[in-house]
Amino acid sequence: MELLQAGFTVTWMGMGVVFVLLTLLVGVVHGVSRIAQAIEGIPTPSAAAPSMAGDEELVGVISAAVAAYRRKR
Repeated sequence: MELLQAGFTVTWMGMGVVFVLLTLLVGVVHGVSRIAQAIEGIPTPSAAAPSMAGDEELVGVISAAVAAYRRKR
């Protein structure tokens, strides 16, 4: 039983270390991305959704394709 408990302890410690390191890696990559965008002068994307103005034809075509797909199934 003691060996099983030691195995669980090592497993949870290993998973914790991996989680912390991956979280740090995501933070570092995000930070480097922001620095690279600042150096290149690329504006950061805004949170606003893109406008659908002028895409009525595209919406119609996609709707027709979905309807045709659903009819087949």
